[in-house]
Amino acid sequence: MKKETPNSRVNYEDHRLRFLDWVDRLGFERTFFGRVVVRFEEKFQLRRFAFVFLFALVLSYAITFEVRTPLNFAIGDTAQFDVISPINFEMVDEVTTEEKRIKAEMAIPTIFDFDNQVFERVSSSVYRSFRLMRLKIKNQVWPKNPADREEKIKEFFVHKGEFEKELGIGVPDYLFEWLVANRFSARLENIVIRNLNEWYQNKLAENVDKVIPTNQNVVLARTVNKNNRGREFTLRKPEILDVAALEGFILANVKGLEKASAADKDNVLAFGKLLVYPNLTLNKQEMASRKQAARDGVLPITISIKKNQTILSEGTLVQPFHMALMKEIESLRSDRRQDLMVFTMALVLLLMIVVFFQYLRRFSLKVKVENKDIAVMGLITLAVVLITKFFIFVTETAFVSKFGNWLPASMFLFAAPVGAGPMLVGLLVTSGEVVWLFTAFLAIVMGLMTDMNLPFMVVTLAGGIAAARGVYSCKKRNDIYWAGLRSGAVNALMVALMLTLTKLEQPNFAHEILAGVPAGLLGGLFSAMVAMMLIPALETLFNYTTDVKLLELSNLNHPLLKDMIVKAPGTYHHSMLVGSMVEAAAEEIGANPLLGKVMCYYHDIGKMEHANYFIENQKPGQNPHDHISPYMSKTLLIAHVKDGVELGMSHKLGKPIIDGIVQHHGTTLISYFYNKAIDIKAEDEPDVSEEEFRYPGPKPQFREAALCMLADSIEAASRSLDEPTPVRLQNIVRNITQRKFMEGQLDECSLTLKDLSKVEESFTRILLGIYHQRIDYPRAAGGGASEAPAKTLFSTGKS
Repeated sequence: MKKETPNSRVNYEDHRLRFLDWVDRLGFERTFFGRVVVRFEEKFQLRRFAFVFLFALVLSYAITFEVRTPLNFAIGDTAQFDVISPINFEMVDEVTTEEKRIKAEMAIPTIFDFDNQVFERVSSSVYRSFRLMRLKIKNQVWPKNPADREEKIKEFFVHKGEFEKELGIGVPDYLFEWLVANRFSARLENIVIRNLNEWYQNKLAENVDKVIPTNQNVVLARTVNKNNRGREFTLRKPEILDVAALEGFILANVKGLEKASAADKDNVLAFGKLLVYPNLTLNKQEMASRKQAARDGVLPITISIKKNQTILSEGTLVQPFHMALMKEIESLRSDRRQDLMVFTMALVLLLMIVVFFQYLRRFSLKVKVENKDIAVMGLITLAVVLITKFFIFVTETAFVSKFGNWLPASMFLFAAPVGAGPMLVGLLVTSGEVVWLFTAFLAIVMGLMTDMNLPFMVVTLAGGIAAARGVYSCKKRNDIYWAGLRSGAVNALMVALMLTLTKLEQPNFAHEILAGVPAGLLGGLFSAMVAMMLIPALETLFNYTTDVKLLELSNLNHPLLKDMIVKAPGTYHHSMLVGSMVEAAAEEIGANPLLGKVMCYYHDIGKMEHANYFIENQKPGQNPHDHISPYMSKTLLIAHVKDGVELGMSHKLGKPIIDGIVQHHGTTLISYFYNKAIDIKAEDEPDVSEEEFRYPGPKPQFREAALCMLADSIEAASRSLDEPTPVRLQNIVRNITQRKFMEGQLDECSLTLKDLSKVEESFTRILLGIYHQRIDYPRAAGGGASEAPAKTLFSTGKS
């Protein structure tokens, strides 16, 4: 016998049994707590309700989860729609409070320190420097010759540094030369000091226009000398001279100036400007202290916002106050966990799912839903919710801020790919009732997610049903896109209907229609794209065999089919004929013709392991069964089922195909070898057990597997006819069908007598097309007969 592979069904069952034995040895069910848990589990199905409750919580969180992004407004923008507060809250009006604080700061005047000793210091430096230079000049002998005198003046420049040091400033050469030429006369000294005295009678400061705000006309000055420290007085801005604006300083009409020449006056003015220092100094520290005290004296302004209160009306210019409100709402949504709201919503969803289960239970005879199907529908629901949220977020972020003036926000909601959910469920779950229930449930979920947006709920329901109906009996991949187009068309019609009912009287009705109808159409197309992307992942993760996968398996270039045409060509041809028969019969009775055909392509792949033991692959006169016992023969025939399952699992054909491989013989008796075993049994040997010569089953559990069983036997029997006349073919079809029915092989599938009648007619029609009347060609001289010898039914190794 063939060695078991690690992925075989036998090994899987062994591991499963060992695990169950280990659990049983733990003895948990024999404890008091274990008996209580088991009793509650049997009575209330605790695990199922725990799963439902967990799913409801996760779904509730997904529904209430919001992408944390601020509204796309800027100060000065015009609001394109009303912004409504979703919650009650109180907040400090930071904008108004800050405005008042800034106003309090601005009320603090500019503060200067006034030093009335500046003139005394300057005049003292002038006196000392002039006296020093006069002493230097007095010791010099000055030539009378003008040229020599000029040369002597140049030589006196060696004392310029001492003059500048005593004066405290740098002096241009031309002014120093002028002063030397005038021997630093006391007359010039007095004129300079008297002029400075006139200037210092004013209040002097640096950069007056930069330091004092333009809207401030009065400043505050504080005396800083010893006698009057801290005395404050006010000044008007025009009273302050800017020392940087030297052009504003002119010579005063002082004593001694009337006898001076024009050149001396210019030089006295230039020299005097060098000695101008501010007597007002900006006190930044005192200003900052007083401004902070003024800010602290302003109390925060609190405002109260009610739920559903309009905080920004359409057409209003966005002010800082509006921005503060919207930021506060975003902050509260982010930081506040809505635990109670989520739990309440979870209970509501839990109730809905319980009702859903009760409905399925009531119609359990008609609707069969596996736990895997329920898990997949839950996962698809979560995926649709998250994809819809992400889609709306991306579209609003990318388009609303740029095209919000003429694209309403509802347009992007209608364009969301929510139809992908029913489309995926329609591809994975064959029950139409379940798909419709899922679509209704998804519509309610979408309504909860959008604050019970009725138009969107209706569009989701109608478009979802159209999408699911569009993928029913999917023949090729393009059918999914056609389903998306059909769903989009239904979406567009429902959008137009709902907007007409809800917004007909509004002035922007035409605008909403023009934007919403194309959005609904796009929603269907986007749904088809999403379904095409997700369906391969769901097929792989949950081992589903959808019509899309069946289309891939129907490709005759599949590795298994290519191997079969080489290793077992007769079986390959037989499988193709059986596939054509089942496809035609399935169309007649409303079964899945694609599933039936593909199942028949692969139902005998296990024969490749021992192809020469099956009559369709044998050469004339070479039958290895003649040389082995009937027990070995029946073992080899039964083994092709197990071998086919192993090949199907290794090539991931999917559960329906593997089920077809297992069930296509049911529990049929291999009567030829059973009778042979009886014939060769000795009298002293035990009786031959009929069960030993039966296929292990199970019997066909669904219609396509039953059709495969019937077509397999009928096609094999038709090969044994010497003259396949219509009457003989009809008799074979009728007899084999009735025998399978009478043996109870069709008891566990949903084939009715009416279906069997249609199946017989369809099989007969296909066989008549295959074995149509041929011309009886004359025999060649010395040649053999034109037809092969007849073969009995049971010599084929089939039953």
